[in-house]
Amino acid sequence: MRIAMPVFENKKKNSEIAQHFGHVQFLAVYDSEKDKLEMIDVKNVQGCAPVESLEGHGVDAIYCFGMGMRAIDLCKTMGIKLKTGQFKTIKGVIENLDKLKDLEESCGH
Repeated sequence: MRIAMPVFENKKKNSEIAQHFGHVQFLAVYDSEKDKLEMIDVKNVQGCAPVESLEGHGVDAIYCFGMGMRAIDLCKTMGIKLKTGQFKTIKGVIENLDKLKDLEESCGH
């Protein structure tokens, strides 16, 4: 699985997950089969730009705490699953991939 996570700083696996998906500087993409972490620099940090930044990166899922409805709809169109949980760092998400829950509603944007 290739899972993307929104972060403000590039601190590799110690990066903290951003509270909201739509306003981040970086997206971390973790490949669980290769145990490889890639950091994507988000050029435009508003609206659906972070989702659009994932195009061509083979992402299967996104882990986040909140996401607006337009971004959720775009993810569905792209076939990307949305996951959430209580894990605050990339390392926490990686170590608990089997415990992630489905993100079922938007944050109201």
